Amino acid sequence: MSREQVDVVPAAEIGRRVEAAGLRLPAPAVESLARFVALLIRWNRVYNLTGPIRDLGELVDRHLVESLALRPLLRGGHVADVGSGAGLPGMPLAITEPARSFTLIESRAKRVRFLRHVVTELGLRNTEVAHGRAELLRPDRPFDTVLARAVAPPAELLTICRPLTAPGSVLVLLTAAHLRETFRGLAPDFVLKDDARSAGPELALRSSIVLLERISA
Repeated sequence: MSREQVDVVPAAEIGRRVEAAGLRLPAPAVESLARFVALLIRWNRVYNLTGPIRDLGELVDRHLVESLALRPLLRGGHVADVGSGAGLPGMPLAITEPARSFTLIESRAKRVRFLRHVVTELGLRNTEVAHGRAELLRPDRPFDTVLARAVAPPAELLTICRPLTAPGSVLVLLTAAHLRETFRGLAPDFVLKDDARSAGPELALRSSIVLLERISA
């Protein structure tokens, strides 16, 4: 796919909204986030990656801020994003965490094309896109952190993510607030950690952050 002329998204506006949420980022990261958002808006018109995007503010507040809120909970250098879709939360985290390695896992071809295009356009050397179902992926080694956002019901989600983890790995999830306690005691090899609520700045998120640690094989 040839290089495209995308809508211009002002980096200053992205930076202002992110900072208003209590998140501070270096200028190069903000510029890359603006380019990612511009690509997302353009591709979304054709491929419906996120549903209708009504305004830039809602996109930033709903998607970028929620993704970046997970940064304090990342563990280790090897991170997977299960069912990455439009690259949320994995892509914003890959942009702002260049020292970590990210694998964005997505089964739908049109979303895979978008993710690979973003990786190329932004020159993200720390990011690869895996085309396929997460439960069928056999990584060379377990991931330190596995991310997921509204991928499946709680019990099914643990089944999907389990093969990607090992004892000591963490699952960092964005889910509906009423589902949070569902994860407590759901499986003997995963324990719900309450410190997800106190990680990072106090953010007004629509989703609830769930942190699970794998404790046994």
